[in-house]
Amino acid sequence: MAKMVLDLQQACLDEKVSCYYLLLKAYAIAEKLSIKDMAEFCSNEMTGYKSDDTTQLPLYRQIIIYTEAFDVNFQRWVPISLSSENPINKRNVIEPITEIEKLSLSKTETLEIRPTAEVQQIIFETTNMPKAMNIHHIVSIAQLASIPQIVRKLVLDWALKLEKEGILGDNLKFSSEEQSKVKDVPSIQIIINGNVSNSNLAGVLNDSISSIQTQRKE
Repeated sequence: MAKMVLDLQQACLDEKVSCYYLLLKAYAIAEKLSIKDMAEFCSNEMTGYKSDDTTQLPLYRQIIIYTEAFDVNFQRWVPISLSSENPINKRNVIEPITEIEKLSLSKTETLEIRPTAEVQQIIFETTNMPKAMNIHHIVSIAQLASIPQIVRKLVLDWALKLEKEGILGDNLKFSSEEQSKVKDVPSIQIIINGNVSNSNLAGVLNDSISSIQTQRKE
């Protein structure tokens, strides 16, 4: 009979298998074993995170962005210098893993985010720029692509830890002996806001990249 945990490991090693499918399999295993933290982690990654709570933000879902303004005189985008500590330089990615995977497959190297009016106002006040200038943010595709890869590795690590404890599952069932071993399975360590969490909890993010459009350099 098929071993659920070994099947999950094999899927993690196959790049053709989507991250969503991996999370779906891991979610089923976590639910059957009553591992609530892992089930919540998988659910958050599949459905997206809430935007009103950043206390559990995982570091891998926080990305660096670059800000540019359009120079009318030279007809080109020029970088805006902001302090490295400026929160505008960072964005939190709350979208479901499927959306991130699609964006990461973009043929361009960068994507564009149009800043909100509030963010634009902050930039104008910080840099004393003319308010008539157009502003946009640039995101590296490589940063987005790293998110599914990190999640894939976390799921694989968890599946390997289950195997070490002798928890494999036959077909779609786990024995009572396997279920009793769950308490001995170490939690996945996820860096949250720079701190290491010994929980499987994933994070929550502020901003959305759903409005990202393919960047077209002028």
